[in-house]
Amino acid sequence: MQISTKFFGDIIIQEENIIYFNEGIPGLDEYKRFVILDIEDTNIKCMQSIEEREIAFLIINPWDYFKDYEIELTDEEVNYLGIKDYKDVLVYNVVTVRQNKITVNLLAPIVININNMNAKQIILNEKKYNIRQEIPCLF
Repeated sequence: MQISTKFFGDIIIQEENIIYFNEGIPGLDEYKRFVILDIEDTNIKCMQSIEEREIAFLIINPWDYFKDYEIELTDEEVNYLGIKDYKDVLVYNVVTVRQNKITVNLLAPIVININNMNAKQIILNEKKYNIRQEIPCLF
């Protein structure tokens, strides 16, 4: 399947790599299908909307930068995503690049069940995490 992307132009993706946000992402409810694209020579990835080329997010695996990061899903979230085993889950956090700093939203991770490709952005109740946690020297 060919898609138009914000950062990579037109590319071919495999349909089995499409991630489904059945409820959309908070604030972008109408966009339900995304794909995760590798960014060459870095552990940063791009989560690109299939429906709208201008909707793309830089994402990271939180444990690459925050070794003690923890999330706990509710039974409702586990059931909603169809998670049977924690090994079937990928977790990413959205990165924001501003003029003089790079931050990551640790309070709202993106959780993906790799077996059915269902995903949801979860809002954690943990007060120890920040929506704008600075990451020095990410690039």
